[in-house]
Amino acid sequence: MNILEKIPDKRQDKNTTSLKFKKDLIEYFGEDYKYKTCLEIGTHRGYTARVLSFLFGKVITCEYDLELLSFAKDLNKDRSNIEFLHKDVYRSEWNFENIDVVFIDCMHEYPNVMHDIQKSINLVKPHKELILVFDDYGLPKPPHRDKDVKDAVDQYLNEHPTFDFVKYIGEEKGSDCRPGKLLKAEEGIICKYRSIPLQTFYRIVDNQVHPIKDTEHLGFEESEGLRVPDEYLNEQKFMIMRTADGIGDWGIISVMPRLLKEKYPNCKVYVPSKKLLKKLFGKDHNNVKVIFDNNPYIDEFVDGVDGEVFHDHYRVYNKNNIDIPLVKQMLKFWQFTDKDMKDSQPEMYWSDSEKKLGNDIIKEYVGDNEFGCLLISDRFGTQYGKHHQETYDRDVKNFNNILTKYKLPYFYWTSKPISETPFNWINKVLDMRHIDLRIQLYIKSIAKINLSNQCGTNQIVVRYSKCFESQRQFPLAHNFVDGENYL
Repeated sequence: MNILEKIPDKRQDKNTTSLKFKKDLIEYFGEDYKYKTCLEIGTHRGYTARVLSFLFGKVITCEYDLELLSFAKDLNKDRSNIEFLHKDVYRSEWNFENIDVVFIDCMHEYPNVMHDIQKSINLVKPHKELILVFDDYGLPKPPHRDKDVKDAVDQYLNEHPTFDFVKYIGEEKGSDCRPGKLLKAEEGIICKYRSIPLQTFYRIVDNQVHPIKDTEHLGFEESEGLRVPDEYLNEQKFMIMRTADGIGDWGIISVMPRLLKEKYPNCKVYVPSKKLLKKLFGKDHNNVKVIFDNNPYIDEFVDGVDGEVFHDHYRVYNKNNIDIPLVKQMLKFWQFTDKDMKDSQPEMYWSDSEKKLGNDIIKEYVGDNEFGCLLISDRFGTQYGKHHQETYDRDVKNFNNILTKYKLPYFYWTSKPISETPFNWINKVLDMRHIDLRIQLYIKSIAKINLSNQCGTNQIVVRYSKCFESQRQFPLAHNFVDGENYL
């Protein structure tokens, strides 16, 4: 079927979009949105709604004028996936769910367009995206109007870091597609909004934390060229610091002391004591000690440090490659080359007595046989701290696939009794809950495989064992660790 059959151009009906605009919509969305939902604000005669119905699984279109709505319904009586709503979008709630794209073509006054944009982005769930399409972006303002569609869209593009330009569509600047008026810019524009909570960038100076700004991305884009000052490197007294406090948060940067010593053999490397972390962040934990105890490249655990601390917010990211491990982003800021940080997987150093204790436990429960380690944290099957059935089903499937492939005896740690999980059938040898964490990590490092839901603890032993992780977060971004097998 010819989607554009009997569809007028803007030159025949000034209140619709041009045929070029509609063709660009068809090219942009193609087959990729067949199972998604588009919300159209401003049905008018339903010509564009008809085109959208061939591109989306469902189209919801809103119109206040009953006469226009009746015309649109009659035009599209052969299209079963369009839901027509008689609705004043400026005086009623936007109670739409699971919207992937919003096509905004209603009132072209600046306040109305701003309203439409804000209502649209309010529909987006955390960490999700929304495509917004605007008609008449380049339409000249009538004499009585100070601002219009272009002013509203441009303001959002300038002021909101998660509201991005995608592409222009439709007729070009200077076109006469609207009879009697020449476009002052492109006819239409496509934008993307990402619902990403802003993060606070901190400075740590003279043992004090100072919030500086809220930002979408912590760190500096690679093209900015910002790096640690040469004066700091010349001093060769280095402090390793994270503003996060989890065991995995510190574990994924555990290689930094060795790499710093290898690049700067005469340097001193310090890490914060429990006392300093409590002073800075008010958190009382011992995870830094767990990660760096017995590390031969650490000179001292310190209770304070003078001057600036270049912590994990000082990183260099690449907006075109988000899956770069955090440790590499940090080391890039520290002027490391790719060669300098090639071997950057997490690492641990155990004492002889710790190794003996771990080996004795392994010997007692599995002898000389191969074994695995299973970790089920309280985030198993969750999204944003709440049970999520799709994630739960995916975690269960991923675990069963690996556990069936690797039929081993398993040491395990589970957030609730393993009998209350779907994996009570495995060959269980020891619940590690009451074993010292460093000994747990040693046992995990000896295991043939480690299996967990997305959890920082598992990533710490990726250097030593084959590690599988059922992914919860898409994309992983800086939580990505080289060598991990993501399921």
